Amino acid sequence: MPNELTLCAVAAAVGALVGGICTYMVTHKLDSVALAHEQKAHSDDIARINATAAQQLADALAKQQAAEGHVATIQQQYDTEVANHAKDSLDYRAKLIAGTQRVRVHVASCGSGTAASESAATPAGTDGSPAYAELPGTVATGVVAVTDDADAQAIKLRKLQDYVKGLQADGFISNNQ
Repeated sequence: MPNELTLCAVAAAVGALVGGICTYMVTHKLDSVALAHEQKAHSDDIARINATAAQQLADALAKQQAAEGHVATIQQQYDTEVANHAKDSLDYRAKLIAGTQRVRVHVASCGSGTAASESAATPAGTDGSPAYAELPGTVATGVVAVTDDADAQAIKLRKLQDYVKGLQADGFISNNQ
């Protein structure tokens, strides 16, 4: 028969075992609660990051659409101006060839520098007033063609500058020099 000491030892071992199991269960429960709090905080962080990323994407898309609209507006204005200029140029050239429009140019003296040769080369006479000549229609249309090309290049440059300024204003390129 077991003696009292053995029973006490068994009771102490059973008590220690029950105490260890209770300690494990309490610790496990506390760890589960802490893990649940961490998982909730992590999911809140992920949700916040996703919301921020979605807002930034929406802002970027809106900015891009605004820039595309700005570019389309500038392109439409450019196309309209080019078409109007081309029509005006053709009309003007037709008037030059028909003789209903004239181009007058200042005539400089082509003489040797003497007063007699200067006055002879100047149709206006010797009174010192400037002399002008009207260009024939075919010559005038050639002059207009040269100026049209220069105007077209200047228009392209202005439109490019406007485009770059628009991109700078919209923040797509830096304004630093």
